[in-house]
Amino acid sequence: MRVSMGQVFAAATILCSAITVVWGWLFIAHFERATLAQSEQSRHTVSEGIEAHVATVMNGARDALLDIDHALGSGAIAPADARALEALLYTELLGSRHLAEATFTGIGVATDSVSQPRNTEADDPAGHFQLSVQVSPAGELISQRTQFDAGEFVTLVWRREPHQTSFEHREPAARMASANPTLHPTFVASASPEQEGEPVWSDLHYAETDLQQINKRIVITVQKAVRNATGQLLGVARVGLLTSELDAITMPKPSDCSSDDPHVIALLSVSARPEAPARLVSRVGPEDKILPIDEELRVQAVSPPPAVAALLSSPLLQGLDAQNPSREGALAVQGESWLATLSPLSIAGGGTAGWFVAVLVPETFYTHDLWQLARGLGVVFTVCLVLVLAIGGGALTVARRGVQSALRRTARMREFDFEPNAQSSRLSDVDALLLGIERAKTAARAMCKYIPVPLVRGLFERNHEPELGGEAREVSLLFSDLQGFTALSERLAPDQLATLLGHYFEVVTDALEQSGATIDKYIGDAVMAFWNAPADVADHSAAACRGVLACQAALRELYASDKWQALPPLVTRFGLHRATVLVGHFGSPTRLAYTAIGDGVNLASRLEGACKQYDVTVLASADFVAASEKHFEYRRLDSLTVRGKTRAIDVYELLGPRS
Repeated sequence: MRVSMGQVFAAATILCSAITVVWGWLFIAHFERATLAQSEQSRHTVSEGIEAHVATVMNGARDALLDIDHALGSGAIAPADARALEALLYTELLGSRHLAEATFTGIGVATDSVSQPRNTEADDPAGHFQLSVQVSPAGELISQRTQFDAGEFVTLVWRREPHQTSFEHREPAARMASANPTLHPTFVASASPEQEGEPVWSDLHYAETDLQQINKRIVITVQKAVRNATGQLLGVARVGLLTSELDAITMPKPSDCSSDDPHVIALLSVSARPEAPARLVSRVGPEDKILPIDEELRVQAVSPPPAVAALLSSPLLQGLDAQNPSREGALAVQGESWLATLSPLSIAGGGTAGWFVAVLVPETFYTHDLWQLARGLGVVFTVCLVLVLAIGGGALTVARRGVQSALRRTARMREFDFEPNAQSSRLSDVDALLLGIERAKTAARAMCKYIPVPLVRGLFERNHEPELGGEAREVSLLFSDLQGFTALSERLAPDQLATLLGHYFEVVTDALEQSGATIDKYIGDAVMAFWNAPADVADHSAAACRGVLACQAALRELYASDKWQALPPLVTRFGLHRATVLVGHFGSPTRLAYTAIGDGVNLASRLEGACKQYDVTVLASADFVAASEKHFEYRRLDSLTVRGKTRAIDVYELLGPRS
């Protein structure tokens, strides 16, 4: 086997380049894996920072609760001293702008007198009471006292300005019937022995002052059983925290647009039911809504960040355990790979069990510098390779120029590009080679005008010669005929007739081929075409309908143009049928035609001829209509027995698209 200098040079260049590229790729891949492994710790650090931020927000409510617990449990304030208790709740509420309420539910009698004894019988509803201080959406402070009066529980409501410091007796602004506050779930759950006096958090719920409002604020409350020094239960204290502070952690800030930190944060919750998906518990956009979902309040994201939207639909959230919602993984966000870390939010309990922090970051955040280095090395390698090729290839340029020209032409032929090229070579052998290629391209261009282009492309790409035979395929068949063209041709000159017929066939052929049709043959002024052969055409009956309608529209434009030479417009009739027929190469071994044969072909031809009997332009068989009526409207005309058939078929007129 002989090799040329160019082959030796190319082989050496390719071998050295391949070794360099493979080694470089393995080097970069190794460091990429190491970088991504380190990124897990980075995301955990971000997650811990978010958890610390959430803890700071929630601890504000927890600290207020512990202040109330200490004041009542130590005896510094007696639960029965309503004035002092109200002042305590006001003080804690005004100490933070993020709190929505401070409430104490006791099992003694609430009075304005410190000296009045407390009822020690916990089961006696006459001693049960609740004192609550709340902030309305408008910033108004509201005191509510619920107590047993005349055999029923009533709630008295006072409204006051923030600057008021006196808690002297005053007339209530409202009085309403109420229920025993010690039966509320927050009291029952917190006072149970299982809690052992630990603070218990609730899930998301509406603020009590907003229950009659359209735009309700969302809060989470922390509650704790209050006991005195001897362990006797005094009641349950509760503090409500506005979730707007949690929303501020996860909602993007205007300054984030210019920030270099691409981390996207979300707070989610795992339902106690395994089949329920994880859902957002804090807003990620200003238009997000809070809706009751599966008996829980959850955030419905309206226009979430793409990363959050991808996470909510990602398999990463499937099968998370409410006891341990931790997971690492990757997800696709708008064609870009993002990394996700899901960590449990362990700072709270109770109703917030199963909450977790999701940290999302694009993979390129960690690998950007690495790939910058890789691109730099690639540029250096490319420059060096170009220099080597320029120096080594200079000696081969003259001898190989003609051969390369031939290779380029054959390469374009493999891509089915048969455009002529006038370039020649000074070498007679190479010039003869180029001339042979041009003659082959001329023959190929001529062949494409006689037989379907997809068929030629398939034979050319497979390097096969056509063979006698066919295959059974289900196709959509079309026959068309130009009504009145014979009469028109009798009064036109031959060259004028040929010109008009050429314009007509050009319009019809373009419209049909754009719909995926294979033009089988031209018969005088008639056209035979079919869909779904030689290449597959999805929903080919609907494609045939589109082709016919496009053909009619194009013909109307032709008749209105100067090309038609102000002659009267003609009517083209179409016959459409869907059937399984033989499609392939038929004829003699020395001359073949790619066509379709079978009973279905004859029926399609008969349908075209029957158009004039019904004064329609498109006549379709029932089989064709059944395959395309989902997209197109038809009008049933008749039950017709065509010539040569004994069984009648239903025929329809194509009216147009369903719309």
